[in-house]
Amino acid sequence: MSTAGLHDAWPKLQAGQRLCRIVQPTDRALVLGSSTRQSEFDLDRARRQGLAVVRRNSGGGAVLVEPGAQIWLMLYLGLDDPLVPWDLGRSFLWLGAAVLGLLRELRLNATMVESRQPRTALGSLICFADLGYGEVSVDGAKVLGLAQRRSRGQACFQLSLLWEERQSHLRELLVVDPPEGESLRVAGIAPLVDLSRQDVQNRVVKAITAL
Repeated sequence: MSTAGLHDAWPKLQAGQRLCRIVQPTDRALVLGSSTRQSEFDLDRARRQGLAVVRRNSGGGAVLVEPGAQIWLMLYLGLDDPLVPWDLGRSFLWLGAAVLGLLRELRLNATMVESRQPRTALGSLICFADLGYGEVSVDGAKVLGLAQRRSRGQACFQLSLLWEERQSHLRELLVVDPPEGESLRVAGIAPLVDLSRQDVQNRVVKAITAL
C-alpha cells in the first residue's frame, strides 16, 4: 500500500473488536506529523530523492518510511476498550510494554519510557529524536516510535519498530539548523538480532494481540 493512502483507511469495528493491520509500504515517503511545518523541510529535495511527502493526523515530528526498513503496525480499538484509558499518554504503556518484553527476550538492553518527557526542539522536527510514553530504546538509542489518533469512537495506535536505521537522513532534509547540542540517537534492530524481519514481525504481532 502506498503511504499516502494509509491514514484515511479506518475500518468499521464491531462491538468489542480489536484489529491489527500489518503495513507494508510500497513507496518511500517523508511523513510529516500533525504539528510539523512544511517550511521546516526541503520538500523539493525530498521529492528529487524519490520521497513522497505525506501528512499524518497523529504524532508530532517527521518520520522517514521505506519498504522493509521498519515493522509497522496499526492497531484499532474501540474507545470503550480497557486498553484505551482516557489519559492519552498512559494509553501507550501497554503497547510499549509488549514490545519491551519481546526485545528483552531477544537479549537486547531495552528500556521503556513510563512518564512524560520534555519535548526538545529537534524532537519537534523529527519524531525519533525524542522519547514519549511507551516508546522504547536499546542501549540508549530509540528503536520504537508510537503515535495515536482517536476518531469515530475508535483509537488507532501506530507502531513503528525500526528494522534498519534511516531516520538520521531526515537531518539532511531540514531547512532550519538542527538545535546545537541536541543529538539524534536512533537505531535499527536488524544488526542486533539473529532473526529475520518477518520472524520479529510475527513475534511483535503475537505479543500485542495476546493482551
